[in-house]
Amino acid sequence: MSFPTVYWPAWDSDATFFPGEELPSASEGRLWAVLTFVFYGAKIVLADIADRGYCIPSGKIEAGETVAEAAEREIFEETGVRLRENRLRLIGCYLLTPRSGAKAGEGRYCPVFVAEAVGFEPIPEGSESRGVFLAQIEDVADLYFFWDDLMAAVFEYAGEEHQYLMPSGVTMASLTAE
Repeated sequence: MSFPTVYWPAWDSDATFFPGEELPSASEGRLWAVLTFVFYGAKIVLADIADRGYCIPSGKIEAGETVAEAAEREIFEETGVRLRENRLRLIGCYLLTPRSGAKAGEGRYCPVFVAEAVGFEPIPEGSESRGVFLAQIEDVADLYFFWDDLMAAVFEYAGEEHQYLMPSGVTMASLTAE
């Protein structure tokens, strides 16, 4: 699968995606944010973020956090999702390269995960999220706060990678068993 490079005006950056189960060595010291495609059965979990709209859970990596810890924290803060144990997997990273300003040309890396939800709790008080929405994967393009060829390719890839986490034939009862 190929991933185009596109311009994301909101971040004044060129963006592309690099698939893989490990972060590129060039990302060391240049990690910025994490993003996670969370699946609940065949549906994708979207957060409704103020000033943005529907999107996958994402956010900045805090000091002292691993990228996996940051992903789990952002998922819970924005959606209240509890993850199925051992069902968070790195599938690649975005590279955002600002076009202007003090950081022009200096790439920032954003690790991307897929995960499985096992249940939901209330979204924590003080969250920037206004709620959570379970969407059919084929409806995401019409719901997402922005959409382009790169988003379409990465969503397709995440859906394919999700199959490794939850192969077809898994029962709903096994999803809720603790």
